[in-house]
Amino acid sequence: MKFLTTSIFSLLSLTIFAQTELTAVSSIQSQATIRISKSTKRCKYFSANAPVTMADGSIKSIAEVRVGEHVKTCKDGKTTITQVKQIDVFNQPTSALTAVYLRPAEENTSGSPIVPALLLEATPHHYVQTNHGRKRMKRLSKKDILYHYEPSTGIVSSWKVGAVQENARRVSKAYNLETVDGTYLVDNVMVANN
Repeated sequence: MKFLTTSIFSLLSLTIFAQTELTAVSSIQSQATIRISKSTKRCKYFSANAPVTMADGSIKSIAEVRVGEHVKTCKDGKTTITQVKQIDVFNQPTSALTAVYLRPAEENTSGSPIVPALLLEATPHHYVQTNHGRKRMKRLSKKDILYHYEPSTGIVSSWKVGAVQENARRVSKAYNLETVDGTYLVDNVMVANN
């Protein structure tokens, strides 16, 4: 009888735990929204074709990502997964994109010049995660290091800012994701929601 009572309580505990987890997930999904922004003052966004790394390692343009989907991000030098809870859409945004060219943080010992290997484009006010904390794109300097996920190895590597070009180009439609974790990967570079 004691075994049966213990088993019933264990089963009830697991059922309550599972219901709590389902409620938390559905709460995230029910609170999630797609917001069409009318204001573009100091907005933070990417071009519609900015590549976002999904939880399974595949790439989607930011315009194709949906609320509730899971995307990759980085935490403590390792990749992790977070959920998209909101998507901001900007029609005819007024701010031009800022282009940041990145190069590997390890110095080139061959003596030949290093050509920028990565390009990240976002509004000047968009935050990225650096070795000095979160910084706006327009405030980046050659002293800053950003974090890049290497899909082939699964390793998070460090990339130096090579150059920052303001007013690089304009787009007719732009997007930003808000995730539960507060960060996500664009072109495998870690960026912040806000």
